[in-house]
Amino acid sequence: MGSRESSASIPPRWTDQFEQHWLGLLFAGSTVLVTVATMVQFVHEPFRIHDDSALFQHAGWYILQGATPYVDFWDLKPPLIYAVTTVLAFLSGGNMLVLHLLSIGVAVGSVVVGVTLVGLLTYRLTAHEFASFVAGATMFVVPSLYGFPAVGLRPKYLALLFGVAGLLFAVTDRPALSGAAAATSAGFWQLGGPLSALVLAIGFQRGRSRGLARTIAGGALVTIVVVAPFVAANATVPLFLETVLAPIYGVERYTIPGRLLDLVMILGYGALLIPLGVYGWVRGIALDWRRYWWVGAGGSLYSLQIFLEMQGAIELILLLLFLSIGVGLVIATTRTPRRRSIVAGTVALLAVASLYWVGGPVTPIKTEVEEAHEAVSISNYETLPEKPDEIESMQTIYWEKRQPESCHYRLGQKQREYAQRTGGSLTQTECGRWPFEDPPREWLTDRIR
Repeated sequence: MGSRESSASIPPRWTDQFEQHWLGLLFAGSTVLVTVATMVQFVHEPFRIHDDSALFQHAGWYILQGATPYVDFWDLKPPLIYAVTTVLAFLSGGNMLVLHLLSIGVAVGSVVVGVTLVGLLTYRLTAHEFASFVAGATMFVVPSLYGFPAVGLRPKYLALLFGVAGLLFAVTDRPALSGAAAATSAGFWQLGGPLSALVLAIGFQRGRSRGLARTIAGGALVTIVVVAPFVAANATVPLFLETVLAPIYGVERYTIPGRLLDLVMILGYGALLIPLGVYGWVRGIALDWRRYWWVGAGGSLYSLQIFLEMQGAIELILLLLFLSIGVGLVIATTRTPRRRSIVAGTVALLAVASLYWVGGPVTPIKTEVEEAHEAVSISNYETLPEKPDEIESMQTIYWEKRQPESCHYRLGQKQREYAQRTGGSLTQTECGRWPFEDPPREWLTDRIR
């Protein structure tokens, strides 16, 4: 096996045990880290819930009361998160604390399994146990991956889980499952979409037209299942407006220096993972481009994300996936155990330093970065409409099971920008009405031409 070469200081019996149980160790270690981090935060603030998570989880309960997504409440995330929270709301029996606990459980499970699959995917590429273990563990260089589940469920965790599964199915020659998993990832988060293109390319490379057709079939089946309920409910227009058009309208303004400093501010010392991961992409492609091309292609594609969507470190979760595989490639292609240990030690150091950056005291370096960022950045939007005074907080809406009169009640910046640009009102009772003079078909035809 790839990691059998070891230094004399490591007993061969330990190496053998690690080679046999590395995947279980990765799963167990991930479970302990994410669970303990979640429990500590939950005990400290048991009723804390992020505004986005409150929307997703409340919507699950609200749908059971008869609400229609994208009509009775506005949101720009694709619909699969609401399928999950509706099931959880049903299982909770209408108890919002139980719903919150179930949602946290799904978030923790998604992160743990997603990280474990990153390790397994790396092993399918490299056949190197130590490299695969470190690749999975590298995901924890970003503290929000294990720190955020305590405040509720977010679709990005599930997008990661199904996205990694799609890539794993692709490289193990299961194209239909690959297409289905990648489409499911996109059904949780629009930025899972590029993974569908990636698995299509892998399917064609490995299976030619037959592999491509099966990948398309798997993705198409999931797409039909997701969209069909909206077609039946005559709600495809709201679905299109809020999950396709609104994210385009909501792209933030930025300066290039400001956005790059955003990256440093949210990742801290963890930003040093980027050159290490990129080096792994280059090293792998130079060694065997037919095997590793998609790692560099996917990583490069998601590197462009920082110019589209970056409101926090968790937004970079799919880029982190490719960087982690890149780290695995560095270790797998490094000749000596000592050098492999140095790479692994560097990753561990970055994980600790990133946690200190996020949770530790303010340091002169952090202050300088923040001051430099303030000097070169601009506001996300030129103007935004004010939030109506009568709209209650998401925490109140969630815990007290309110059914707001207005469909706009999350009132994030993108939501207010969309309403402003399309002439909508933040106090309207129903969302999803077509805002343009031309009918949908003619409007789309004009834009495509």
